[in-house]
Amino acid sequence: MAESIHNLPIYAFTVEAYHKLVDVGILKEEDRVELIEGQIVQMTPIKSTHAACVDRLGDILRDLFIKKMIVRTQNPITLGKHSEPEPDLAIVAYQEDYYEDAHPIPNQVYLAIEVAKSTEQSDREIKIPLYAKYNIQEAWLVNLNKKEIEVYQKPTEIGYSSKTIYSLTDKLQFDYLKKPLAVKRVFRV
Repeated sequence: MAESIHNLPIYAFTVEAYHKLVDVGILKEEDRVELIEGQIVQMTPIKSTHAACVDRLGDILRDLFIKKMIVRTQNPITLGKHSEPEPDLAIVAYQEDYYEDAHPIPNQVYLAIEVAKSTEQSDREIKIPLYAKYNIQEAWLVNLNKKEIEVYQKPTEIGYSSKTIYSLTDKLQFDYLKKPLAVKRVFRV
């Protein structure tokens, strides 16, 4: 059991129990929720600017990776026993079955990306540290408010030890990309 803000014990759902809630019809697959550290969290409705950025970035990334990988859009990744977040994009190891039997686990996730407008603070304070805790090697926060990409690297138990902010005039160049990614391509400018 985990503790709530008021120091009262609360039940921490496991990924298995979370899936059973769907199996028995308490939660529907179309419900906009995700499991974060044992708590079922309602997700913010997706607005058109957010959806467009996710789609645009997904298309860009599919063409840029050196290795054959899968770009998952708003699909779960399983992080330990109590978390199954749904990053806006996740770049995962290629599997012929496209993870039909189970969602990707941390060592299969190369990059988790959150696109944020109204969720900027919670993504930065909750989801990005969660990815670090489970040793996801890199996470991006695509900030729609500032038109910047925050790149987090070097995961530790309490967060990433490296953060670099890229603005509209910058290009992201990493070993896993065929060519640099101009930040302005991600945003409508």
